[in-house]
Amino acid sequence: MAQLLEVRHLSVLSSRADEGSPVVHDVSFILGSGEILGLLGESGSGKTILSRALTRIFSDHEMLQVQGEVELDGQPIHALSEQALMSLRRCKIRYVFQEPLAALNPLARVRTQLANAARGNRTAQEQLAAALATVGITDPNEVLRSYPHQLSTGMAQRVMIAMAILPSPMLLVADEPTSSVDVSLRRHLLELLASIQKKQMMSMILITHDLQVARQYADRILLMYKGRVVESCPRDEFFTRPLHPYAQILIRTSDTDHRFLSPTHSPGVTAGSSARPATACRFAPLCPKVQGNCLITEPPMETVSATHEVRCLYWK
Repeated sequence: MAQLLEVRHLSVLSSRADEGSPVVHDVSFILGSGEILGLLGESGSGKTILSRALTRIFSDHEMLQVQGEVELDGQPIHALSEQALMSLRRCKIRYVFQEPLAALNPLARVRTQLANAARGNRTAQEQLAAALATVGITDPNEVLRSYPHQLSTGMAQRVMIAMAILPSPMLLVADEPTSSVDVSLRRHLLELLASIQKKQMMSMILITHDLQVARQYADRILLMYKGRVVESCPRDEFFTRPLHPYAQILIRTSDTDHRFLSPTHSPGVTAGSSARPATACRFAPLCPKVQGNCLITEPPMETVSATHEVRCLYWK
């Protein structure tokens, strides 16, 4: 499989004095062409911040600083100007956000927003309607005339997906793409995304906290905990032979709840002291395998095999 995206030592630092914003530390991974990477983690683990750091989609008030290197299709993008990054976001990397009604411009009709996503206002009405039909909208001309507030949440999410795929991007980042829709629509939208990804041979980063979603759609898993990647491996290995204690707890508890559970409520886990030195393992206070070294040193990522890495001193 050809390599599309390489991320090397990517960190997101907060310049706020209170360090209230999520922070991502030293993340490295490779995404193959046509591959789906399942980015897993609880709320606040840094999944969304990591995905936005790829093209620095941050507002000024967030006061976040990105370090590290990112290459897309062999092109270094970490040092691009803001104008070049905007072009990259329009053409090669597209995002599907959690809240479609918040992401869409409330003052512009769907037609205008789709045309802009397609890199020009002169895109033919037929092409825009065809894009909406691709995402399962049965009356595309009516939707094209609509403003976002006239759409249901599910319909707005379909419009967001159509906007994301219109430029035929190399990489699609789907950030909890079904979190704002009814349960009855979630599977349909996920199947739709997977079908489009396969048809267009795009790579995808699928951000989720749902183990079942990752099990069904991802090719590889990147598990995050408090800003760190703690395990990286093919999907089948993750669900049959997880190595990190956090991953083992999640897989074990998924038999009773398909969503991520807080480790503090998982069987077999005794929470330790909440105090943790800055250099200690982030999972140490909740880890059933914790030993003295865990409270002193944060472990590095260890290469278990050519396809499997884990951040734990005592994974064996």
